[in-house]
Amino acid sequence: MVRSRSSSKKILKKKGRITPPGLFWPIIALGIIGAIVTLLYLLPLPFRLPFEEFDSAPPIVRPSEPSRPESAAPMPLVAILIDDMGNNFRINNDFLKLDAPLSFSFLPTAPYTPKLAKKAKDLGKDVLIHLPLEPINSMIDPGPGVLRLSMDFDSMLQILRKDLDAVPGAIGVNNHMGSKFTKSQRGMELILTEIKRRGLFFVDSKTTHDSVAYVTARSMGIPAAERAVFLDHDNKKESIRREIKKMVKLSVDNGCVLAIGHPTSNTWRVLSEELPVVRKSASIVPVHKILVGQ
Repeated sequence: MVRSRSSSKKILKKKGRITPPGLFWPIIALGIIGAIVTLLYLLPLPFRLPFEEFDSAPPIVRPSEPSRPESAAPMPLVAILIDDMGNNFRINNDFLKLDAPLSFSFLPTAPYTPKLAKKAKDLGKDVLIHLPLEPINSMIDPGPGVLRLSMDFDSMLQILRKDLDAVPGAIGVNNHMGSKFTKSQRGMELILTEIKRRGLFFVDSKTTHDSVAYVTARSMGIPAAERAVFLDHDNKKESIRREIKKMVKLSVDNGCVLAIGHPTSNTWRVLSEELPVVRKSASIVPVHKILVGQ
């Protein structure tokens, strides 16, 4: 049987047509997803850093009551320290504008730390260095400038001094993460020696029950305080409101309390609404007003 020319051409066209293999579109989709992930990786660090896991604080135990001016009103004292400052200019600036004597702790290597720390100082705020210390979970990265227990003394001292120099106008230090480092008395003695030499105070962020940071600072004669409340480990607004109520209750029960929050939009909104309410029960003061041993 002889095929016609027209039927032969149809056969050739069918043979010449290329049908995409079954994996073609999935590969294209994976390529697009990969490009998006790469782009997000290259973007600047967001202002919300991952929080290290932490234990709820035990009841506040202080070796002595913090000193208060004789003229101070007989109201309990609340100090609110905002951590992780220096990464997001807009939201950090919004916190600086809040009508309350909040205190601020700046990450040494964050891009806006020099400018915003100076502004906070000019506004009369307490400025602290948010010192990155080694966490228990090795999968969590505290960021540049972190101090680890495995470092030799000279390397640790060099990084520590660079971190402390990076925050203009700082009068104190508190730990960023550090659930592993703050359990080591030897490690804390090493860094607190330099902190004391510079005349700085120390705040234990208390990321673990086993922290010896506060006790070690006090044993070395360094004015110190320890965190009792994390305002926004759960960043939902209703959770932040609950922690603010807890903060006020602890201040009434103990005379003073230190709470730590972070520069997120939800924390800013809730504080904006709740600070006037807090003032009805407690005096909001800078961190240096509640230090023990000053």
